[in-house]
Amino acid sequence: MQKRVLIPGAGGPGAVNMTRSLKAAPEPVFTVGMDASPFYIHLALTDERVLVPRADHEDRYIEAVRRIVREYDINFIMPNSSIEMEVLTRHARELDARMFVPSIETQHIAASKYETWRIWRQKGIPVPQTMLIKTREDVDKAFDLIPTRPIWFRGAGIPGKGIGGAQLPCMNPRQASGWIDFHNGWGNFLASEYLPGKNLTFLGIYHKGRLVMSQARQRDAYVIPHVNPAGITGAPAVSHTIHDRDVNDLGERATLAIDPGFTGAGFVDFKVSSDGRILPTELNAGRFGTTHQFYTAAGANFPYCLLKLAFNEPLPPYVRMHDVLPADLYWIRTLDAGPMLVPRDRLGAGILDLTEAVDRVRGR
Repeated sequence: MQKRVLIPGAGGPGAVNMTRSLKAAPEPVFTVGMDASPFYIHLALTDERVLVPRADHEDRYIEAVRRIVREYDINFIMPNSSIEMEVLTRHARELDARMFVPSIETQHIAASKYETWRIWRQKGIPVPQTMLIKTREDVDKAFDLIPTRPIWFRGAGIPGKGIGGAQLPCMNPRQASGWIDFHNGWGNFLASEYLPGKNLTFLGIYHKGRLVMSQARQRDAYVIPHVNPAGITGAPAVSHTIHDRDVNDLGERATLAIDPGFTGAGFVDFKVSSDGRILPTELNAGRFGTTHQFYTAAGANFPYCLLKLAFNEPLPPYVRMHDVLPADLYWIRTLDAGPMLVPRDRLGAGILDLTEAVDRVRGR
């Protein structure tokens, strides 16, 4: 059976990279991309492209999906957007095409950083000191209870649902209250222990609570970091693969603590504290993120493996539970440039240092 895949939000960066991975598969995969933006639909790399209503116009959106499934004989839907995935999961029985995503309950928990943190703490997963901020008195309380400075104030939701992108390290209550006021975020903000160390992530594919394959990496630099007061954006400019037993263990445990029967893709983000503790900060349930093409270029095609698993077909021989790729592979990109895959031992290779460059220009 040919795999005929519908990709929602096909003009977005995560879906574009997912399409690249499916096109790199060792068998033909027919893809149809749909997007609600009349602009971004033109960025989709799918075989066919269809403009659809926004997912928040739920009835019209689902009717459009059903029509696409019929017209293109779609047999699999692969969302990489949390908002669209939730709507599609709610209507899964109406769509006549399979999906391979976590339960709707798991998606709802992952959409709340506070609920995720609460369950992790309850299940014995090590977490940063955190409290939900509902009032100005809570801000004062956070500065009394959390000893580190600054304190990390951030939205408790995900981008597009709740307040997800607002994050600021604050030194005093006045600064924090002003930040929350600006976002009208009372009741939807968290105060957390500031974690100044490494920024890590663990991506896994699961089937009914069993981890099938995974890889961890470290984010080293970000695209346009100046647009965020914290210097961290959702788009890493430089990242590299790592092998770390603690990250592997915590990534799997943190995911299954939220849902012991977790199915689909999921990645856990971590930050490292000043005393070296590796602490999870959020679970992204049911999607690959924006830069997973990194792994495909390096030889481990996660979207294709998920597709094979969903169709109950044998997985590629490289698949294993942990560390599916070598360590110290670097993925380098920025706006309108890259990406490039570079092993550590090739970083800087063929590049002159400043003195050598000046000497060469002067003909020495």
